[in-house]
Amino acid sequence: MNVRRLAATSTLLAVVGVACYQAGTAAPAADTVPKESFAARRAEAKLRLAELALEKAQAMNRRVPGTLAGSTISQFTDDVELARQQLKNAKREGGADPFQSALDRAEMAVRSAENKYRKVREADERSPGVLQPVDLERWQLAAEVARLQLEQGRSLANADPQAKLQWQLEMLGDELSQIKQQTYLLGQNRLGQF
Repeated sequence: MNVRRLAATSTLLAVVGVACYQAGTAAPAADTVPKESFAARRAEAKLRLAELALEKAQAMNRRVPGTLAGSTISQFTDDVELARQQLKNAKREGGADPFQSALDRAEMAVRSAENKYRKVREADERSPGVLQPVDLERWQLAAEVARLQLEQGRSLANADPQAKLQWQLEMLGDELSQIKQQTYLLGQNRLGQF
């Protein structure tokens, strides 16, 4: 009887060993796959999604010129550039750095705010009085706030993780406030006037 148990146990161990070997040579278990590969794959998918959104927007404007404003196309273009930066960040040695991604978004926000302010100024110069002084000041201050946020983020490059996280949360809070305001204006059908 002991020989039978020993044989059964040996057979069971052999089967388990073969199964473990096959599992080990196949794809790694989901919990053993490095997070960086998920981040890189997600970043690649986000880049492709951004490229397709830009392609769709450009196609809409080719079919019916002016369907989307130039600033909207610019935003789609910026989204592609940001997705490229995030992919580069995700593929770097050591994995993705969320703080660097936040800095990348802050840089894009500065470029966007400065472009908007420049265009508003140019429109006011072409057609004086069309824009109210309050509007010009709002766009100027939006660009200044974006520059200061980026400057603050860059100053935290060597700061402790808590300070970096606090800055990132403040940035997200500001973005959420802007979305809330735009959503409210959109619901009131006043977004174009603001």
